[in-house]
Amino acid sequence: MKQWNFLQVSIHLKNLDKASGLLWDLGTQGIEEQYLKSSKVRIKAYFDSASDIRALTRKFKFQCEKASLPLHSISSRIEIERDWFKKWHKQFKPFAIGQRFHLIPSHRPAEPIPEGRVPIWLEPGMAFGTETMEQYLVPKRAFLDIGTGSGILAIGATKLGAMPVVACDVDPLAIRISRANAAINRCVSKIEFVLGEVTEIGRSRFDLLVANLTLEIIEESLLHMEKRLRPGGWLVLSGILDRQFSQLKSRLEETSLILQERKKRSEWICLILRRKQGVWQG
Repeated sequence: MKQWNFLQVSIHLKNLDKASGLLWDLGTQGIEEQYLKSSKVRIKAYFDSASDIRALTRKFKFQCEKASLPLHSISSRIEIERDWFKKWHKQFKPFAIGQRFHLIPSHRPAEPIPEGRVPIWLEPGMAFGTETMEQYLVPKRAFLDIGTGSGILAIGATKLGAMPVVACDVDPLAIRISRANAAINRCVSKIEFVLGEVTEIGRSRFDLLVANLTLEIIEESLLHMEKRLRPGGWLVLSGILDRQFSQLKSRLEETSLILQERKKRSEWICLILRRKQGVWQG
């Protein structure tokens, strides 16, 4: 039986996209994910037995430090193949997300698409943001995805007819991943990818803005996000812990953004806000 080297690491769920991307860049042959308590996830990345797993571990740790990506634990071992790769691919079956999307692993391009569903192809192991945006998206209206990660929301917005669509992220790896996923979905030319913060977007205005960010970054960027919204435009914020809501609420009261809905999943919340009509800031 064939032997495989594997690298196992525990991280916070919000860092899953970045960590997986780094492992794919290192040449992993496949990734397993196990979701733990307290919003942690254990990643198990497999490498060929000929690879130098110690060197790969050092390189991965260095890249994580460079990206300010904290690791809760890391280890490496050798495992005898027990048909893990076939099982790993088999477990990633297409499934519905939201009201209209159908997520399909990119290694299954010929998968049938259920009637009435919009397909999105993604590499297994990519984490997804909130799908709340489809409720507020209107075709031919401008869409901005801040902290795009895997690019799933920008891709979904494009497939639902939004235009123009802009996806930005401060992480070069996230931009590469999202651009690659957009290419798989044949919509890369319909999305403008911006490496940088929301301040790099310029003076464009949007009808719907989604942002999956930490509380600190949301607080720093809130006024800039407000300025990027047209009057009556929608802002969907996620990546916020429920216990952080009161802190953010006081900041929201200083803006023209009105809270419309607050959704809760486990310890996380998603806020849907709308900019007041007749309010304009340059």
